[in-house]
Amino acid sequence: MKKMFKRDYTKIPEDVRMNIIERSSKQVSRGVFFSTVIIITSFLPVFLLTGQEGKLFHPLAYTKTFILIVDAILVVTLAPVLISFFMRGKFRRESENPINRGLEKVYEPIIRACVKWRKTTIAVNIIALLISIPLVMSLGREFMPPLDEGSLLFMPVTLPDVSNSEVKRILQVQDKIIKSVPEVENVLGKAGRANTATDNSPISMIETIILLKPKSQWRPGLTKNDIINELNSKLQIPGVVNGWTQPIINRINMLSTGIRTDVGVKVYGQNIDSIYYFAQQVKNALNGIDGLKDLYVEPITGGKYIDITIKREEIGRYGLSVDDINNVIETALGGMRLTTTVEGRQRFSVNARFGQDFRNNIDALKRLQVQTMKFGPIPLDAVADIKITEGPPMINSENALLRGTVLFAKNA
Repeated sequence: MKKMFKRDYTKIPEDVRMNIIERSSKQVSRGVFFSTVIIITSFLPVFLLTGQEGKLFHPLAYTKTFILIVDAILVVTLAPVLISFFMRGKFRRESENPINRGLEKVYEPIIRACVKWRKTTIAVNIIALLISIPLVMSLGREFMPPLDEGSLLFMPVTLPDVSNSEVKRILQVQDKIIKSVPEVENVLGKAGRANTATDNSPISMIETIILLKPKSQWRPGLTKNDIINELNSKLQIPGVVNGWTQPIINRINMLSTGIRTDVGVKVYGQNIDSIYYFAQQVKNALNGIDGLKDLYVEPITGGKYIDITIKREEIGRYGLSVDDINNVIETALGGMRLTTTVEGRQRFSVNARFGQDFRNNIDALKRLQVQTMKFGPIPLDAVADIKITEGPPMINSENALLRGTVLFAKNA
């Protein structure tokens, strides 16, 4: 039995073995290196992507490219060294491997035909390259298909000077209307900004996430666009401009472009009033174009502010300082921190502020009492001018320029 399975084996000298490994590595490494370079080149179109596609696929392309670059270097440096250490002993011929025999039967006739008909092979490849040029030119830089996230994001905006109570009422009315649609599972709305530095939404912006039921529970023949159109028709509230998108794609739009819709026009300038004027001109030019809906100019004026200007001559007459007036204003309007209470692992600040009835209108603010040393309490109106002025509700800038936007959506 031993003789039956025994095969002839002659151990070659070490210098001969190293010479064979060296020649084999030179022969194989060249092909592996150039094939790796070709694979890296195939990722060049990914690096040309911009916007959402660029942010999504650039990390993958860079990671893959760096790995292949390291692989190309290791093929010509580390691989021959490892081969010299680990490739020892008996080896079977390639013809004894059934997989190799099958691949060679397919590959060998093809490669022989290509070598025999060299000019024809080159001509076919050149023609294929020329045909691909117009296809590449018409491809563009964006190919993100619309993804169905299974939920909706309703983003209406109202007037910039809306009060907290009014926007709360609008939010509750909208949530009740949305929940009345049978295909809606849950509704969660938010007005203004969250307690995070990454959310700069003004109080006039509402974000409502709508979770839909599975499609098997929808009314027969109804599509997602039909649900949006039905909700949009029911949510027509005076002074509110509706906007529809999806939660994930909205965050991607905000990160990549700075605006919350798929399509928009940015207006840059140095003066807020001029930007708003030209934004209105852009809106008028876009009005009436087929395929556009929810056309809206992001307000950069119309915010209401309380300006309190201290009369320095008057406070000197009453023996007061600017800090005395500021302390009264801080306590009345903003609230002054008195102390901090510790409850277990949580800390809460204790603030003192005037009641709502003493600060809910201009006349009430004018009647705020300022204590003096010689003249007793005097109204704040005696030592300060109090008035309501208009200004930008929020200032947006990009590339060191003030920015306004004209937002709109595309019809499906």
